[in-house]
Amino acid sequence: MNKNETKPTTGLILVLGLLTAFGPMSIDMYLPAFPQIARDFGVSVASVQYTLASFNIGIALGQLIYGPLADQLGRKPNLLAGLAVYVIASIGCMLTNSVESMVALRFLQAIGGCTGMVITRAIVRDKFHGNQSAKVFSTLMLIMGVAPILAPTVGSLVLEAFRWEYIFGLLAAIGLITLLYVAFFLPETLHPEKRNPVALRNSFRTYRQLLKDKQFVGYSLTAGMIQSCMFAYITGSAFVFTQLFHLTGRQYSILFGMNAVGIIGASQLNHKLLLHYSFSQILRRVTYFTLSAAAVLLLMAYTGWFGIYGIAVPLFFTLSSVGLAMPNATAGALEKYAAHAGTASALVGTLQFSCGALAAVAVSVLANNTALPMAGVIAACSLLAFLIFGGLVNREGK
Repeated sequence: MNKNETKPTTGLILVLGLLTAFGPMSIDMYLPAFPQIARDFGVSVASVQYTLASFNIGIALGQLIYGPLADQLGRKPNLLAGLAVYVIASIGCMLTNSVESMVALRFLQAIGGCTGMVITRAIVRDKFHGNQSAKVFSTLMLIMGVAPILAPTVGSLVLEAFRWEYIFGLLAAIGLITLLYVAFFLPETLHPEKRNPVALRNSFRTYRQLLKDKQFVGYSLTAGMIQSCMFAYITGSAFVFTQLFHLTGRQYSILFGMNAVGIIGASQLNHKLLLHYSFSQILRRVTYFTLSAAAVLLLMAYTGWFGIYGIAVPLFFTLSSVGLAMPNATAGALEKYAAHAGTASALVGTLQFSCGALAAVAVSVLANNTALPMAGVIAACSLLAFLIFGGLVNREGK
C-alpha cells in the first residue's frame, strides 16, 4: 500500500456497494410486477419487456458519458447529478400511465443509475491499486451479489401489500437517501490538480487509445465473457427450470438465490487467494475452471444425464466463477489508468455490459424448448474468455 492509499472503511464500502447495485436492483425488483403492469396498461407482457431493454441500452450508453465527465469535473458532482436524474425518473415511472412513456423513463432511469457503476470503479482506482483494489472489488461483489437475492423478494412483498407503482417509489427513496449520503459524507477522491480539463472533448481519442491497449481490452473482455454466462443464465433459466423441470416459483427463487450465494462466496474466497497470488494469476486459473464447468454443463444439457442436477450443479460452479473473475479483471483493466480512471471505467463497463446483452439476445434467438441454448451460449462465452485471456492478457504480459 502506498502513501496515497487508505484502508477501506465500512461506510465507504457500503455506499460504493449500494451505488454498484443500482443496476441489478433496478432490474430485479420490478420483474415480479410485469403481469400487473401489463394488465394496467392494457398491453402484453412482451410489451412490458421493452422497458427492460431500454434500461439495458441506457446503462450501456450512459457509462460512456459519465466516464470522461468524472475525469474532468470530479467524481462527486457526477454522482449527485446522476442520482438526481435517477430519483426523478423513478418518480416518473411511478406516475406514468402508458408503457411507451415507461420505456422512455426507464432509459432515463438507467442513464442516472449507471453513474454509480462507473464512478465506483473510478473511486476504487483513485484510492487503491493492484491486489488491494482487487480486494475492494471483491467486497463490493459481496454487496452487489445480495441484490439478485433480495430485490425480487422485496418487489414481491411490495406487490402483496400495495401496487407496482410503490416499487418505483421505493427505488426513488433509495436513490434519494443515497444522494443525501453522497452529498454530505462521501469525499471527493479526484483532487482538482489531477483532473483533466479536456477529458470530455478528448473522450473519443482516449477511448481509441484504450481500445489499442491489448491488456486493457483483454481484461475487460475476459470479464465481459464470464459475466455473459450470468446474463445467459438470467435469460434462459426461468424457462429451463420452471418449464422443463417444473419447479415452482418459490423453488426457482431458492435456486436463483443459491447461485447468487455462490457468486458471493467466490468473491470472498478471492480475498484469501489475493494474499498468495496476483489478480492476474487468479484470473488465469478462473478461465480454466469456468471453461471446465461450462463444458460439463453443455454435456449434461445435450445428453440429459442426471436430470435437473446435471444442469444445476455445473451451472452453480460456472456462475460462482463470476465472483472471482470480475474483481480481478476490473483491477487489471484499470491498473495503468490512474489519470483516466473515469474514462477507462466507463469503457470497461460498456464492454462488459455489451457482451452480456449479446449473450442474452443469443439465448433468445436460439431458443428451441430445450436447455441447450442457455448451456451452449454459456459454454461459448467461457471458451471465448479462455481464448481472450490467453491471447491478449497473457501474451502481452509476457
